[in-house]
Amino acid sequence: MTTPLLSFVEKPNAGMGVNSLALVVDDSKSARVVLSRLLEKYGIEVDSADSAESALDYLRDHHPDVIFMDHLMPGMDGLQ
Repeated sequence: MTTPLLSFVEKPNAGMGVNSLALVVDDSKSARVVLSRLLEKYGIEVDSADSAESALDYLRDHHPDVIFMDHLMPGMDGLQ
């Protein structure tokens, strides 16, 4: 069962909750912080990484429900 993103905006925690995990990958610390705070308002646990390489390391041991990734980063970007 999928819940449209709009329902998350209209009703916090609609379909996602404390057990949901997101990974935010961005070389910009401010972008990671802003998105993390927004997701946490909806009861989503958030981990972050500052590069695609560190995200790959993280993913060896963790399995987030969703990954938000910047597509323009130095080194390996979000499209590779």
